[in-house]
Amino acid sequence: MSQSYFNPFSLSVLHRLPPSSYVPISPSLNKTDNLAELHQELTQLRQQVSQQALLNQIVQAMQDTLVLDDILQRTVNQLHIALEVNRCLIFRPDPDNQMVAHHVSEATAEGQSLIGIYCDFYRYYRPILSTGKPIVLSEIDQNLPPEIQTAAQICGIRAILIVPLLYQQSYIGGISLIQCDGARKWMRNEIAFVQAVTDHCAIAIHQGELHQQLQIQLQERQQAEEQIKIALREKEILLQEIHHRVKNNLQIISSLLDLQSMQIQDRDTLELFRESQNRIKAMALIHQELYQSENLSRVNFSDYIENLSHQLIATYSFNPGDIILQLNLDKVSLNLDTAIPCGLIINELIANALKHGCSVNTKGRIWLELKLDNNQMILVVGNDAINSCKPLDLSTKNSLGLQLVKALVEQLEGEIEIEQNCGTVFRIKIKFTPNEQLGMIV
Repeated sequence: MSQSYFNPFSLSVLHRLPPSSYVPISPSLNKTDNLAELHQELTQLRQQVSQQALLNQIVQAMQDTLVLDDILQRTVNQLHIALEVNRCLIFRPDPDNQMVAHHVSEATAEGQSLIGIYCDFYRYYRPILSTGKPIVLSEIDQNLPPEIQTAAQICGIRAILIVPLLYQQSYIGGISLIQCDGARKWMRNEIAFVQAVTDHCAIAIHQGELHQQLQIQLQERQQAEEQIKIALREKEILLQEIHHRVKNNLQIISSLLDLQSMQIQDRDTLELFRESQNRIKAMALIHQELYQSENLSRVNFSDYIENLSHQLIATYSFNPGDIILQLNLDKVSLNLDTAIPCGLIINELIANALKHGCSVNTKGRIWLELKLDNNQMILVVGNDAINSCKPLDLSTKNSLGLQLVKALVEQLEGEIEIEQNCGTVFRIKIKFTPNEQLGMIV
């Protein structure tokens, strides 16, 4: 049996290698002068396996995080140890487009003091690096340009390998491997390995920068949203204050009318003052509802009707038991432009029922219905008092209240019907277009 020149570990390594990584060797294995060559080839194979494993680790680390600083720092640390250099740095362009050290391996003796330094090598060799070709200097000798020799002497560089970072043909930096304790011959497999690392680094840098830009945009958007919320809240407070002041001013006007009415003896004139006060109070109640509401643009109209009804009954000096008030109201919300005319309509119809359909000596029943049917609002105000059997004509000019009701219904492009059968029922239908504010409160 012929003697094997490979131990079990070497054979296992060889079996795991793909065919593309095979290195041709001489067939004369039995010659002593080939043993050194075989040993060197086996060492190269081991290095290739180790470098491939390290490359996989670096790529996996890049996939595990989008934090660019972490990715680049981990890369220089691993390259420093794997290639046994004195310094390992990543250079990136600064705002002036000068290449400066951005990341230094933790094993570098000078440490973080190198961060931010310029490198004359990058400036001098930029035309070559921008094409994607590496700069391979195994020894700083007299044949190099004087400025490179000076820069190497100042920085203590004896040998350097610079592999550019390119993304889609765009030059975005480089990885520098530096030997300070003597000359070093950079092997082809080492250069190829670093080039493979820079390819992945360039992609990681692009993705990391995109991630940073997205984070900045997200932060700016969040700040803008917060400013909008603050501005919106300030406007809501201002609008609240406006509704509050309008309500107060209307109440002042109502109080002035009340004071003025004290000097009036004529009952008909006094009734006109009271009707005017009620109309003003009806509008003031709208602004009060808005002021107390969380939504300053819409009125909870069902609550408004209930409050207005009780307010009018109290105004006409009826005891709570004298009037049976029946409310069947959907939870409807209206905008301000619709709520005010609808509020005035209800005010006039309830006041009409209290004045002409009921008296303080008899009990009566008043009912109100508010329904939503698709884009149509149906409002019903009725009473069953005997005194209200007198025929009503909306075209008559004798009643300002009914004229006002007719005008407001026409303003809202609605329809009004009157039913009289020993009682009076007003049925009003108001249609809304889909763009108009009409909604059911959940």
